Amino acid sequence: MVTKEIMSPLKRCSFLGVVAAACVQLAACGGDSSSSPPANGSTPFPSAVVDELPPGTRIDVSAQNLFPMGAGDAWSYAIFGASGAQTGTDTRRVSSGPDASGRVGLTESDSTFTDTTMYVVSGDGLLLLAPLGTATPATAASLIGSFLEYATPLYPQGATRRHVRSGPWGADLDGDGVGESFRLEYTQVFLGFENLQLFGTATPNVAHFRNVIRLALRPTAPGNTDRSLTATEETWFAPNLGLVKATRTAVDSNGTIFDPLHTLTLTFATVGGVTYGSASPPPPPPPPPPPPPPPPPVLDGQAVDVPLAHNALVYDRVRNRYYASVPGSVVGKGNSIATIDPVTAQVTYSSPVGSEPNALAIAGDASALYVGLDGSGDIVKLILPSMAEQGRTKLVSDPGFGQSRAKAIAVSPSDPSVVAVTMGLGFGVALLRDMVMQPQRATVFSYGNNLLAFDADGTNLYGLNTETSEFGLRRIQVLADGLAEQSQIAAATGYGTGALNFADGRVIAGAQLYDAPALTAAGLISEAQDCAPLGPAQLLCLAVPEGYDSEARLLLADSATYVIGASLLYSTTEPAFIARHLVPGPAGQVAISYPPRYSSPSSVRLFSSSRLVTPPAPPAVSWPVTPFSAQDGQGFDLGLAHNSLVYDSGRNLYYASVPGSVIGAGNSIAAIDPATGGVTHSAPIGSEPNALAIAADGSVLYVGLDGSGEVLKLALPSLTPQGRSRLVVDSFLGRARAETIAVSPTDASAVAVSMAWFAGYSPRHAGVALLRDMVMQPKRTQVHTGSNLVAFDSAGATLYGLNTETSEFGLRRIQVLADGLAQQLVVSAATSYGTRALSFANDRVVAGRALYDAPALTAAGVISTASDCWPKPSGTQLLCFGDYSSSAGRILIADSSTFVIGAVLVYAASEPNSPRRLVRGPAGQVAISYASYFAPPAIRFFSSPQLP
Repeated sequence: MVTKEIMSPLKRCSFLGVVAAACVQLAACGGDSSSSPPANGSTPFPSAVVDELPPGTRIDVSAQNLFPMGAGDAWSYAIFGASGAQTGTDTRRVSSGPDASGRVGLTESDSTFTDTTMYVVSGDGLLLLAPLGTATPATAASLIGSFLEYATPLYPQGATRRHVRSGPWGADLDGDGVGESFRLEYTQVFLGFENLQLFGTATPNVAHFRNVIRLALRPTAPGNTDRSLTATEETWFAPNLGLVKATRTAVDSNGTIFDPLHTLTLTFATVGGVTYGSASPPPPPPPPPPPPPPPPPVLDGQAVDVPLAHNALVYDRVRNRYYASVPGSVVGKGNSIATIDPVTAQVTYSSPVGSEPNALAIAGDASALYVGLDGSGDIVKLILPSMAEQGRTKLVSDPGFGQSRAKAIAVSPSDPSVVAVTMGLGFGVALLRDMVMQPQRATVFSYGNNLLAFDADGTNLYGLNTETSEFGLRRIQVLADGLAEQSQIAAATGYGTGALNFADGRVIAGAQLYDAPALTAAGLISEAQDCAPLGPAQLLCLAVPEGYDSEARLLLADSATYVIGASLLYSTTEPAFIARHLVPGPAGQVAISYPPRYSSPSSVRLFSSSRLVTPPAPPAVSWPVTPFSAQDGQGFDLGLAHNSLVYDSGRNLYYASVPGSVIGAGNSIAAIDPATGGVTHSAPIGSEPNALAIAADGSVLYVGLDGSGEVLKLALPSLTPQGRSRLVVDSFLGRARAETIAVSPTDASAVAVSMAWFAGYSPRHAGVALLRDMVMQPKRTQVHTGSNLVAFDSAGATLYGLNTETSEFGLRRIQVLADGLAQQLVVSAATSYGTRALSFANDRVVAGRALYDAPALTAAGVISTASDCWPKPSGTQLLCFGDYSSSAGRILIADSSTFVIGAVLVYAASEPNSPRRLVRGPAGQVAISYASYFAPPAIRFFSSPQLP
């Protein structure tokens, strides 16, 4: 699946960028295609940052100028293969900078490719800003950061400098719904100074290095093994010239030579205004002119940055000002409370309030400000606006755990003298009444409640664990003498969740909403990280970053429908996965707080926009329709963002579930005209619609709502709700979602639902349930290993299920009972992880390309060179996708009784190996639904006179 063309010699200045591009290609192939069990199970690479710097006296080379990168510097090289024959040429030039900070752009070109890598040149060496290139997912890019490709002074000769970065990759590459993990290792050895012949003259003091770069990606889909690429290079840098020679090669984890050994030799250079070499070699053909740059993005409001070192930020709505806790490290102003004027952005400071103020909470009536003092383990109460101290309480200490500190503070909205404080592991959550700690504490000796929020009347406290994978959301009763935990669920949040709020009878945990007090999942705001209430039924959310140093946006969403109404750009660039907190301020303004974290500076951005007061009307939704012609037919591509697709033969319409990320039209059902591609959206139906199934008589459409873990029943054609059923919820694994749905062909009120854990555990299977009139029956199939795909037989008396996520690949016969389901038989099916089709026709089960006689499930035959097959509503014909033995997209028309292929129709000249499903449409047409991490969702409507 990997083409060596993506790594022709020196296509990238950064050799690591080539490694990353190659390994993403490797992982996109879905790992090893063998059926052997995974070597590493589902254990991901741990999050780790290791920098091993060798001891010993370092070598000062500042006078030698080994790494020149000045304006106008340029180098030309000849490329030689292992045989010694020249195979090409390459050029390198400084295309931008160096600026005042030392930032330099180095552009490299050969006959087919041009690329630019950014460095910072300093006395410490060459700092590579994006070691794996800008296309790396933000999660991995954040973990990797920047590191020195060449460090100065040089480390001792023969010593090894080693850097390791590992953790979550931040993308699902193998299509199983779970993100992969990675491990990057970079080692460098300085081999010494040598004499080297350059331009016919022996040049002394040429520094010789050996670099080894290994990047491994660990797929999560069972049966897949680690995929890695190891690149080795030796480089020579001459004084005042820079890189004069390099040898490079790369091999993948299967032993395949990914980049054959080759050598680069300098032939001509201009460095520091001095020309080296007798003549410039012929330049490579000029690359095509680049497209005009897009216009710079314009903020959707006005932004003022306040360079304030602080730990926490709150807003005083009575006095229209922000308060920030200032750490003791700020010279002259430390250990104080800063006041920020939202109009002028001017900052004033209080007198010192105690050692290391951190967590803050303001009373609902703005009468007092509560401050956690990390240095002493106290809570101090300050009267507003004077900041005079009114009381102080020492938190719990323990001989084993030491002194606790306030990790989170919340003030009761009904009584400003009642305060809840999270003190961390071993200490729990305490309640203060008039600054007196009450005796009953909650969740002592357990993790949890890193974030706190009271309900509207102060009778319940909610806490969220953000520091362990339990991610528990807890309801805690407020008593006269303290607190008592009442219930706990596994929330669909993560380590990066930074907000917990209560509004409109719901708990808002990050971007997830839960109905209170039961804590049942209500929905989520798609593509959001943290949300805060902005007004009645309105939420303001931080959007999930799209990449490293990407644009940063705010989302305005409806908390009742979970539909995003607007996306506001508040920053043209923001580092990914830095700590940030959203603090709504006066009408039309919000503050984004950036507390100190690692090397990130601390600041506050005040963003003001009239759109925060009057949200703009969502833009009209339109989807591109692009006609095409193929070898055996024609049709059009519809660029519709969707999750699932079904066809209504009675009304000649397709229905697609539209995710919540679509501004203005998310969380809807799209009805598609098969003749024109025209799309009509329904009203919002619920949070994150995904799996679809239509009744045989066309009376109802069943929809899986991933955001709330429910199945919804819609009447057709009106798409009006007729009922909903909540799927299973586990105290540890959280809620389930509908992975696939099947409707009984004899009873439109009987529905089978294959469930999967929403949080992405592996295996994800949560059993199969039967709904009768939208009531879940008590008897369900087992969790863990079961039926990811389900299909009824023609009588509706038997359900068949197929396991597609573990190497068991079991095909199951399940009896349909009055009160649920009972598994009867399991056979090993000739299917794989990529199988996406299960159906029943002519007394046979069609599983992928394999057919089994029912009910015994004895193998009947397979359709050769097919991947997935779907039967016609009548007759013995099958429509199958061709396998990936050909790069062309093919539909095979086969006979299910003889297994003979009668025709092969090419619907695309080339097609990537991406998840795809075939949906039978009107006579002579099929729809191919694509969903891929690497490309936007789309549907290809293919028509041919040869199609049945």
